[in-house]
Amino acid sequence: MRLRTKLSFVLALLVSTLGANVALSVWSIRFLERELAHPLQSIQSVMFRLHEIKRLGEAEIDLVSSTLGGSGLGNSEVARRIRSNEASIEQWVNELTLVPTVLQRSGISTSTNLNARSGLILDSTAAWERSGEEVDAAELINLIDTRHELIERIEGRILEDAAYSAAFGETLTRRIYVIIAVTIIGALAIGMVMAMFIRRWVFSPIERLREGAERLAEGDFEHQIHVNTDDELGQLGREFNRMGGLIHTMQARRIEQERLAAMGEMAQRTVHNLRTPLAGIRALSETTLDELPKGSELADLQERIIASVDRFESWLKEMVRTSTPLELHPGAYRPDELIRSVIESHLDAAGSQGITIECAGSAGGGEAVGDAHHLEHAITAILSNAVAYAPQGSQIRVQIGQITEDSGRYWTARFENTGPAIPQEIHQSIFRPYFSTRKDGTGIGLALCHRVIHQHLGRIIVNSPLNTSAEVGCAFTILVAFHALDDHDP
Repeated sequence: MRLRTKLSFVLALLVSTLGANVALSVWSIRFLERELAHPLQSIQSVMFRLHEIKRLGEAEIDLVSSTLGGSGLGNSEVARRIRSNEASIEQWVNELTLVPTVLQRSGISTSTNLNARSGLILDSTAAWERSGEEVDAAELINLIDTRHELIERIEGRILEDAAYSAAFGETLTRRIYVIIAVTIIGALAIGMVMAMFIRRWVFSPIERLREGAERLAEGDFEHQIHVNTDDELGQLGREFNRMGGLIHTMQARRIEQERLAAMGEMAQRTVHNLRTPLAGIRALSETTLDELPKGSELADLQERIIASVDRFESWLKEMVRTSTPLELHPGAYRPDELIRSVIESHLDAAGSQGITIECAGSAGGGEAVGDAHHLEHAITAILSNAVAYAPQGSQIRVQIGQITEDSGRYWTARFENTGPAIPQEIHQSIFRPYFSTRKDGTGIGLALCHRVIHQHLGRIIVNSPLNTSAEVGCAFTILVAFHALDDHDP
């Protein structure tokens, strides 16, 4: 997953959490307002109207009571005022029917009952206006008091419901607080998870890069950053590791080149200093050999001296060749014929130790382009080592073949013997100049072989041991490009 995608996911999670908290807060406010504030406002409106009805009723009682006390108001005036009050009461009752709280708290019949009481009161006062008949004032007051009692019962029911609403509001408030607390805890948990993701995806890789940069600045070019992601920081870490490995390789190559240059200079001085006395020894031996009579015992010694000097001279030439740039002269050659000719030249030496060489396979029989002379020396170095380390009476197997890779087509040759295993820690060292595990070895053959194969855009693979339980067996496999040459010295 890309770093941008990961951060977008974290940002979306954060926005979702904040949005959920804001939405919950808005919902809580609106819910409390709907469940508590609106009912309370409605109750206030209902109570106000009921109070006005009661006030008008009390005024009517005072008017009726004044007739009993001999007030100056006539019956017609009292009836007119009561009728005016009842008209106002009817208006208040009609307004009450429009308030939902009345229907919810007191029932649908509330307005009907109030209007019925008002009708009875109007009927009782109508006689005063028709004929001046006496009206039972106590009965009229009782009707008005009955309406008062009905209104008080309605008020009591509404107040009781208001108390229930207040208690429910407290419970609801506590529940909303709990929900908000749980939401806050959830938001904190999500924040911790996001912080963990950001630390894992961003801060930890950056910290590893910083530590790697410090180690690199200290000269630890083998230090590798642990990379466990495929995002941009993971790619940067892999590029950092590749850069460190490249710097390490370049530094090792430069040190090797400086070492080879120093060894080459020393070898050239050594060869120059040794060739003159060797030439004198050889010349003196030849002169002595010519002066000796035929059949002399000293003649054999002189010939051995001359052969030893020639062999030493060839070693010196190999030493100089190792320390100088390798010049290739490419031409067409057949890999099968080249390998089999080298094998044929080693049959006598191998046979003297009871060793047989078996060759199988083919590189295809076609021609390749390269320096056959140098390739012959490279194959000779590998095969001669195989013969030198093979046990007496054993067999050396050579397998020829070809492979095709993305980089091109290669012919291959695998040389396998049952001699002692090569320790894993020196698999690379055996190709360094003058490194040898043999007492009489010069450490030149495999070094030249490595240079030749490398300049033919190939490689050498060492497999040892072949038998892990007995720690024996060794196989060298060379891969050489069919039609490519590298014109620089590694």
